[in-house]
Amino acid sequence: MGMIHCEYARLAADDFDKARTDPTWALEHIDELAGEWVQMDLPAQEARYFSIGTVWGPLHNVLRTHGEMPVDPVQGGAALGSAKGITPVRYLGPEDVEKAAAFLVGTSFDTLAPLADTTRVCDEEVCPDPSEHATETDAERLGQAYGELAAFYGAAAEAGDAVVLMLN
Repeated sequence: MGMIHCEYARLAADDFDKARTDPTWALEHIDELAGEWVQMDLPAQEARYFSIGTVWGPLHNVLRTHGEMPVDPVQGGAALGSAKGITPVRYLGPEDVEKAAAFLVGTSFDTLAPLADTTRVCDEEVCPDPSEHATETDAERLGQAYGELAAFYGAAAEAGDAVVLMLN
């Protein structure tokens, strides 16, 4: 099995409504957004598609250890479609995106950094090979990914967008 990446897509209200009724269209639309993101190399706050790469495991563990997330911005949400990747494609509606953004933007990574546990780098039920995330426990890398994730969710909340989450 290759490296597992955590990827996100922002969907405007009309696209979000269509995605919930037509998951096939949703996955095709998300693939289009991914192609645009790769070509344009946009910063997280401007991107409609975004990835935190393989750092999702250690970052998720830091967030869960903190324990005060109102919603899970890494593996939370409701199922949107079948498992195209490692887990089913999931989404957070605009209200949950606002909650996630408020937490991420309002909580500095400096507050979270002491919670990083280099022995727990991945959720075993999702990632059977934690060794693939071992290099992702560096505090600088976690802080960078956290800042990008906060910027992405902040922009999505400001626009009233839903966010689709995928582990691929």
